[in-house]
Amino acid sequence: MSLIFSPVSSDDLGTIAGLVQAVSWPHRPEDIDLMIRLGGGRLVRDANEGHALGVGLCWTFGDALARIGLIIIAPESQGRGIGRKLVTRLLEDISPHPVVLLATDAGRPLYESLGFTAFDTSRQYQGVYQGAPTEDPRLRQGTNSDLSNIVDLDKSAFGAKRGHALKNLATAGEIAVLDEGGALTGYAIARPFGRGTTIGPIVAENEADAITLFRSLARPGFVRVDCPGDAAALIADMTGCGLSDVGASPVMARGDWTAPTGPHRIFGLASHALG
Repeated sequence: MSLIFSPVSSDDLGTIAGLVQAVSWPHRPEDIDLMIRLGGGRLVRDANEGHALGVGLCWTFGDALARIGLIIIAPESQGRGIGRKLVTRLLEDISPHPVVLLATDAGRPLYESLGFTAFDTSRQYQGVYQGAPTEDPRLRQGTNSDLSNIVDLDKSAFGAKRGHALKNLATAGEIAVLDEGGALTGYAIARPFGRGTTIGPIVAENEADAITLFRSLARPGFVRVDCPGDAAALIADMTGCGLSDVGASPVMARGDWTAPTGPHRIFGLASHALG
C-alpha cells in the first residue's frame, strides 16, 4: 500500500475528529483543534483512494524536548504496520529533540522497538466530583500577569519551557496559584475537555499543595486528572471525592532525556498528549 503523510492543519479537524470517534476517545473538536494549533503532525492517507487511515500529532518545546501524541490508526487499518511508519515519520519531523510520550499497553512494544524506554507511570482518574475546596491563605485565582512566573515555575517541573502552550491552556480555562508573599509556589489550570473538566497541569512542591490546587478548581460534575502513579495522597483524596482509576499509561522517553528532579513536580498532566 502506498501512503501519503500530509502535514496536519486545522482544515483537517473534521477528518481527525472522525478518527477520534472511531476509537471512542473523548476529545471534542475544540480539544483537537487546540492541540493542532499548539504543534503539528501528520495525517496518513491511502495514496490511491485518498481516505484517511490515521493521524499523529507532535509538539516541540524549544530545543529541550518534544512530545508526540494522539496517535490513532483507523480500526479497519490496524495491524498493517501503518502505526510504525507514522511514528517513524513523526520522529523524523522532530529530530533531533529528545521525545517523551504516554503509551498504551498495546502500543508499548512498538515504542520500545523504536528506542523508547519507560521511566514512569501515569494514572487516569475521572468521575463526578463530590468534594469541597480546602481553605489555604496562599491560594488565589491566577491572572494573566502571573503567566510569566507560571511558565518559569513549570519549566522546573516539566523540563522545558512551554509558554505558548500554557498561555493557550490558561485562555481556555481557569488558573489557581499558591502565592507565598508574592512568590508563586504552585499552580493549576482547569479547562473544558472531553466529557467535562480536566484539571492539569497541576504543579506543586508536594502532594498536600497539589491537593489544595486540585480542590480549588474542581467543581460538581465530571472531572478528570492524569497524575503520577506514585502520588498516593493525591490519589486517595481524588478517590474520596468521587473519582475512579480508569487505567495506567507507561511514560516513555527516547534520546538524551533526564526527567526533572524538582523541587517542583507535575502532579497533573495538561493532557495525555501534551504532558
